[in-house]
Amino acid sequence: MTSQDLSKERRIEMLEHYSDRLIVGDSIRKLTRPVDARLRRMAEAITESVSGDMEKALELPSKGAGGNVLSQGVAKLDISPKESEQPRINEIRKWAKTEDKFGGSEKDMYESIIAFFAYVARGVKRHLTTSKRVSEDTKGKCRLIIPGLHPDYKPGDSDDSTRIDIGLTDSRYNATIESCTNPSYYQMRAIIEAKRGKTSKDLRDAFVQLSEYTRQMFAEQYDLRFAFGFTICAGDVCLYHFGNSKIVASAPMDIATREGRCSFIELIVNMSLCENSRLGRDPTMQFLSDLNCWEIDCPDDNDDNCAGRDTVKQYYFSDLICVADRLLGRHTRCFPATDIRPTKKREKGEPLKATVVIKDAFAFAKPDASEDDRDEVKTLKRIRSEFERENPDDIMYPKIVVGGRVRFKRGDKTIEDTTSTMYEGVDDELLEKVSGGALFRAHRRIVLASIGEPLRTVGSVKEFVTVICDAMESHHAIVERCQILHRDISDNNILVVRSGDTVRGLLIDFDCAIDTSKDRGDVRHEMTGTLPFMSFNNITYSNVKRTSLDDCESMLYLLCWYATIGFGSKDERDEAKVAFKKKAIAQWRNGGMDSIAEAKRLHIASPINFVDCIVKKFDTAAKHSMNA
Repeated sequence: MTSQDLSKERRIEMLEHYSDRLIVGDSIRKLTRPVDARLRRMAEAITESVSGDMEKALELPSKGAGGNVLSQGVAKLDISPKESEQPRINEIRKWAKTEDKFGGSEKDMYESIIAFFAYVARGVKRHLTTSKRVSEDTKGKCRLIIPGLHPDYKPGDSDDSTRIDIGLTDSRYNATIESCTNPSYYQMRAIIEAKRGKTSKDLRDAFVQLSEYTRQMFAEQYDLRFAFGFTICAGDVCLYHFGNSKIVASAPMDIATREGRCSFIELIVNMSLCENSRLGRDPTMQFLSDLNCWEIDCPDDNDDNCAGRDTVKQYYFSDLICVADRLLGRHTRCFPATDIRPTKKREKGEPLKATVVIKDAFAFAKPDASEDDRDEVKTLKRIRSEFERENPDDIMYPKIVVGGRVRFKRGDKTIEDTTSTMYEGVDDELLEKVSGGALFRAHRRIVLASIGEPLRTVGSVKEFVTVICDAMESHHAIVERCQILHRDISDNNILVVRSGDTVRGLLIDFDCAIDTSKDRGDVRHEMTGTLPFMSFNNITYSNVKRTSLDDCESMLYLLCWYATIGFGSKDERDEAKVAFKKKAIAQWRNGGMDSIAEAKRLHIASPINFVDCIVKKFDTAAKHSMNA
């Protein structure tokens, strides 16, 4: 599949699968406010000064709320504009006169947006560098939010052909604003998608494109818990928050009004001064530049009502084997890691000698951990207890080392990283829509003893069959002996485990598993899994009880999927993917839920249909193996 094809497919996916996840909640802007009271007061002071400074320089007639729309009585800062600021003011003035459509070209609009951010960054920088009442330690926690100076570009780490309008990154509070280069997805704090007009089509297209680009931020930033982004349609600026279950958009901030400009300035200043965790970064992970690797805290929750929950252990990693490449969902990542801290700086491309795999994800949960019967940590400990006691058939099973809910320090408090704390500060109505009831999620981190590779690394049909047989043998044994049903069979959840010349398969990721021995009461549908591999019962929202047969059906789809793509070298698989989109099986991934379900129904309606539509399109090597 070419990068252009991939871009087109993703855009269709964003439009069909995520538009219904979008809700409007203006209190989402409160998420960028600093939690620390000193930083919050400082942000208010800078906002008031920069806003007043800009209004005086623009010399525009009042359109909207008059006077100061922020708190009164804050000392005004001496940051009057210099002559060097005049070009920026001219660009901002041009944008501030926009009503239904920006008057210049799209390139001119980019320049106006960049000028606005640069103007605010200058105000933040001037305050922090001249204030004697702010300690160096506090200044060091602040940042400048600055745009790349060359808009409409393809980030260097992009995996497709898309070009973003403007990438926002951050730098130290005393950095030179004019020296900012275009950030990669790895370096971005947010993305801006701009349109000259604000028709319904402009608004929809801007949202779809922003969503598509933001997905790559999750893929490239290992420590990103949630993400912000902006759409700017003519003079209307909207902030977007991309969480796990929902996308929340603010009401438009109209740059043509004093109130709109002030609100936008307030937002940028808050982003400059707030804690890193308020911008989506994970405080329990840090990149150690002196060692060129990551350090990550792993919790160890024991079984005694989750006592000892503050016990953590440090691990170190440099790469990952499972990428969070979906816009919404659990944002699951898997890191091969070691508990031995490196003693010297790792050379570029040099892997750390891993002894464990760390799984990191935001899973559905109950607010009270002691009542959470879907806790994967408890599930894995139950499996470990059963198979450690007796395993005569040498079943491959996931061996948990430690695990629990992620917690981090905020001031003098230790808080759990859940969707409730993620959305702390929004109004109650919005909180219920994004984290209430069944939408509540907890950030879990689990350390597993087995080291594996992604399923795509199998080199032959024989290896693939061996791995799949091990995974399904494990699945059957866990259902029979532990009464635990997996419910999420996919290529991401089966690892290839190599030991010398021996290859085995390991079934992992029990986030969606249920205890089949318990009476679950109602039979309301709960959709779990990955689109191409969902059973027909699952993807059609059927109220029929899910059983191990659904997982077996998912495994059948997985077998067909890989038999179509092939098992050869990367070049051979890439060549197969080019032809993949022309085959019937591609319909299991493309389109909405209804169209995917209808395609599967048609393909498995009879043995003749299945052979003609799917089996006859298998890769040559897979066909030879079947005939043999």
